[in-house]
Amino acid sequence: MKKPIEIELTFVRKDFEEIYFSGNQANYFKSQTTKKPFQNSLISGLIFSLLLYNTITENSRHILTIVLGIFFVYNITLFLIKAYEIFKRRSKVKKYLDGVEKIKSHRLILTDTSFEIIQEHEKTIEKWTDFKSSEINDLFIYLLSEKENYLIPSKSITEQEYIELTNIVTEKIKAEI
Repeated sequence: MKKPIEIELTFVRKDFEEIYFSGNQANYFKSQTTKKPFQNSLISGLIFSLLLYNTITENSRHILTIVLGIFFVYNITLFLIKAYEIFKRRSKVKKYLDGVEKIKSHRLILTDTSFEIIQEHEKTIEKWTDFKSSEINDLFIYLLSEKENYLIPSKSITEQEYIELTNIVTEKIKAEI
């Protein structure tokens, strides 16, 4: 690449949310991190309720009811901790996207030695040697740098530009790692 390549990026919030929240990552009940604790809470809660009802109606004490009650509280606590992690992540992504949404223009300039992102009047320059790794698939290009991370959805540029960017990133980061 002799001359710099300039690519105009189009910001569409939905494209970023699709990537950040793919695979039910933002769902409190279906997420990989909360699915099992939620199921365990439901099952142990149901069994505990039945045993508690039985214990109250028979007016007796059952150690099994107490143990299952403790197990139920443990599962609910575990679920709430995992759900709070999802809440924090959703809030963080929302705050980030709110900030990016206010920026009117996004441009990417690629040279032999650097990767530049210009957002309105703010310019960020990264040398290709600063990148640690990259992830490239049909939905996005993710670049991990020493200073910052960059996510470029495939829908934010043309198909031809995406192919060109993929080739450049693959060439430059493989050569540097």
